[in-house]
Formats: sequence, C-alpha cells, structure tokens
Amino acid sequence: MTLAELDRAFLEKKIGGFPVCDGGKLVGLVTRSDVVRQLSVERSMAEMISSAGSPELQPDEAGRSAAEIAERVGERLANWRVKDLMIRDVVTFAPGQPVRDVARAFVARRIHRAPVVEGDKLVGIVTSLDLVKLLA
Repeated sequence: MTLAELDRAFLEKKIGGFPVCDGGKLVGLVTRSDVVRQLSVERSMAEMISSAGSPELQPDEAGRSAAEIAERVGERLANWRVKDLMIRDVVTFAPGQPVRDVARAFVARRIHRAPVVEGDKLVGIVTSLDLVKLLA
C-alpha cells in the first residue's frame, strides 16, 4: 500500500494506526504519527537543500543540482510503501494479559495502541482509548 492509500484509509476508518499483516501473520504496525514524522524529516531535508541556494548554484559531488536533489526526495516519497515505514518491533499482548500490564507498557513505551495476538495470529487491537473507556 502506498502512503497516499494509507492516508485515505486512516481518514475513511477514522483511526490512527493499523496492524500490518502478511498472510494473517502480524509483521508490523503503522501509525499516522509514523507517516507525519517521516514526511516532516523529508520536508526538512528538501528545505535544507533548497535553502542552500538556487538550482543554478553549486552541484553536489555527483554533479546534481539542488533542484534535482529535491525532486529525488519527492520521487522517493511517492514510491514509499507501508513496509518502508512500519514499526517491525511491535509490542504485543495476549488476549488474557492483565489490563494493568497493558497500561504499564503503554506508559513505559509511550505507545497508544498494540496488537493482541495468539501465537503469530492477530486477534485484535487494544488502544489507550480502550483503557480510558474501561476506567470511565
């Protein structure tokens, strides 16, 4: 899935993160924050390049102008997929895990959602909103 498709899915489903599965097996997690963070990094890189001077100024060691480098950054973003951005080392929980463990892990790891798995199989997602609802 492209980042544009992912962004549409975030908007359509009105959620901020998705598990990433391959053949039913959990392989990662991608969040709206991951996308925003990476876009910010890329935008900053492009701005640094363009502020270094106009395209007519000094080329880099490979002979590329600032405009060519900025264009490459844009092309790279257009070709990115979820697999390029997803978190691979995902915190997961078992269905029978105590809620207290989940809450402590959320605070310690500064996360807002985690997949619930049985073995390698995704069976659900628990979010910080779920914890708030439970307390409310």
